[in-house]
Amino acid sequence: MEGDRRLPIQWFPGHMAKAKRLMAEELRGIDVVVELADARLPVSSRSPVLDELARNKPRLMVLTRVDLADPHCTEQWVERFQREGVIAIPVNARTGQGLREFRRALDEFVEAKMNRARARGIERAVTRGMICGIPNVGKSTFVNQLAGRAVAKTGDRPGVTRSLQWIRVGRTELLDTPGVLAPKLANDEQGLKLAASGAVKEEIFEAYEVCAYVLAYLSGRYPDALAKRYGLRVETPIEWTNLQDVWPAVQPWFEHIGRARGALVAGGAVDEERVAKMVIRDFQEGRLGPVSLEWPED
Repeated sequence: MEGDRRLPIQWFPGHMAKAKRLMAEELRGIDVVVELADARLPVSSRSPVLDELARNKPRLMVLTRVDLADPHCTEQWVERFQREGVIAIPVNARTGQGLREFRRALDEFVEAKMNRARARGIERAVTRGMICGIPNVGKSTFVNQLAGRAVAKTGDRPGVTRSLQWIRVGRTELLDTPGVLAPKLANDEQGLKLAASGAVKEEIFEAYEVCAYVLAYLSGRYPDALAKRYGLRVETPIEWTNLQDVWPAVQPWFEHIGRARGALVAGGAVDEERVAKMVIRDFQEGRLGPVSLEWPED
């Protein structure tokens, strides 16, 4: 690790700007917004762009990747959102867990919407919704599960969905939209969480910094995960501030993991970049167990 590698916190690729314009145009005819957020970081993975465009639209929230999140934490978030008047439904889009609850909530909204229209003498055959979320939050997998067939491209990298498409779910036509991030993140830590989750492309962040952040966070909240996966015994948890300040404490952990997992270069030195990518991948694929990076009380 050379110096203090900092994560750029400003980006707004051209396809995101285009998607934002298209979403703004389509929202005029939308009855309900279906917002997807990562259950592991349900605050940082919400897009301020959506709040800007759809603040006056009814909203259903879907918490994706619930299988990778701490179930106790997810339960607390659902209760928290409910107190704030937001219906939040935990979903594992790969297995279909939670889809029945989502369809039920959507049907209840549709029925209420049609009853209000009927009271004004208007008969509606369908309602229209929009599925929104940041990149790589699991939208395409969720859409394919809803449709019961592969109608959207899926991938483990952000930016797979680039265009708008409609799918029919019961009495609702849902518009699938590309992932959109805010043009500027609130702070470095939000960017690190998004990088750890895979919401931004690998070339945008430094693996050293993201790995150091994940290790520091786990040392305080999930030390047993570090012990089980890497044989690391945490004597004193590391409080994250920035990479330069925490590196002296976290570097020995890179050394330990690298030697334990055989991440070495010629001459026997630890390949720190390989270790960093290994830890990030372990987090993203659930090998560290169910982990949530944000709790309601934080």
